Amino acid sequence: MASGPQTTIALLAQKLQRRWVPKWYEAFTHDADGGFHERLGHSFKPVKTGQRRLLTQCRQLAVYAHAVAEGNAHFKPNLAQHLDFIVTYYKGGCDGSWVFAVDDDLVTQQEMYDLYAHAFVIFALAHYERAVKDGQGKTLAMQVLAFINQAFRVDGQEGLTEALNDRYDPIDLPRRHESHMHLFEACLFAYEVFEEDGFLEMSEYMVDLFRNYFYNKDQSFLSEYFDQELNPVEQNGNIVKEPGHYCEWIWLLKKFAALKGESDCYDDICLTLLDWANAYGWDTRYGGIYDELGADNQIITDTKRLWPFSEALKANALMLDSGVDKDGIKDYIAHMVSVFNEHYMDERGFWTEWLSRDLQPQTDYMPGTTPYHVYFGITEAQEALQLRGETKSMRLGVLSGVYDVRRSLSETVRRFRKLLTKNTNGF
Repeated sequence: MASGPQTTIALLAQKLQRRWVPKWYEAFTHDADGGFHERLGHSFKPVKTGQRRLLTQCRQLAVYAHAVAEGNAHFKPNLAQHLDFIVTYYKGGCDGSWVFAVDDDLVTQQEMYDLYAHAFVIFALAHYERAVKDGQGKTLAMQVLAFINQAFRVDGQEGLTEALNDRYDPIDLPRRHESHMHLFEACLFAYEVFEEDGFLEMSEYMVDLFRNYFYNKDQSFLSEYFDQELNPVEQNGNIVKEPGHYCEWIWLLKKFAALKGESDCYDDICLTLLDWANAYGWDTRYGGIYDELGADNQIITDTKRLWPFSEALKANALMLDSGVDKDGIKDYIAHMVSVFNEHYMDERGFWTEWLSRDLQPQTDYMPGTTPYHVYFGITEAQEALQLRGETKSMRLGVLSGVYDVRRSLSETVRRFRKLLTKNTNGF
């Protein structure tokens, strides 16, 4: 008998918390300094890229902090050590600025201040504070918000600039809704944790920008790139639209509506976003979600990264009771999870980052930024579906016991290897 969406996502969530999250933490943690590796290769071995981005450090910390705050009893990371590493090597000063990246020797690589990365500093700090509750997260997050308000606003322009140089002057780059979207995400979580009005005010501003500049609801048109007046512009000869971002905005608008106590107030917008993403983003021949489409919904880039799957999963789960074709959405979720399990993820937690149109692997490495998408895609989808009732599947209990046995064996093997190494080094 086929499983319903509650059971399907609950099984994924159990595997995520009991097996993948501990494995990711073990593999991505840099034992020598307490930070996180930028990339992993075969057998979860670190791959040096010449840089370790602030974005990667923050996304990794946020995932593990959330797992702790949600009560994952099988997972005990040293969150304070990781935050200390990030503060030591990336915090630019007392003004709330944070540098973009360090090199493999932990030397500041570029004195650039990136809006997208600063958004994830707030995001990570909110999740850290929720898990640890030592006050450090709030203090630092308030500094970052103040810096964004002071440095990233440009007189005469709506929205925020993309990046600043070492003198805090704007860098001439195409403007993006994506950086604003992630600041919106960060401020939503920060307001929930810190209850500071500044984060709510920034969230409201991001919604206004989306409705008035970034998104044309009548045409369901969400460009990726904009000029300084926030008019859509071409990139490499095309107006670019990404189905994954349509889905991310659904999640955030629904979360914002719930925060305001009006859970369905943006459902008309969310339905147009979902209709477009499902109709044009999904490859009906092979399965999978295209990376990029054009202004007329033509395929620009037919490769398929992992992250849009996670965003589509939670977007469809959130909209299941919002006037859509429920049976169609349930079938779509089942199909997505099937492709996810068969082509992207394996049982150990290793994933393929990029697939061709016909779902053949295009990469042999795992970026440290991707667990954020997989983790929150599954957990948010599960939370939405749990509101419809708990799953009664017996498979969850059986798999729970299996994961306990596997974890016990893994820890025994690890202790034995450490003991063997210690004894060998002693001779």
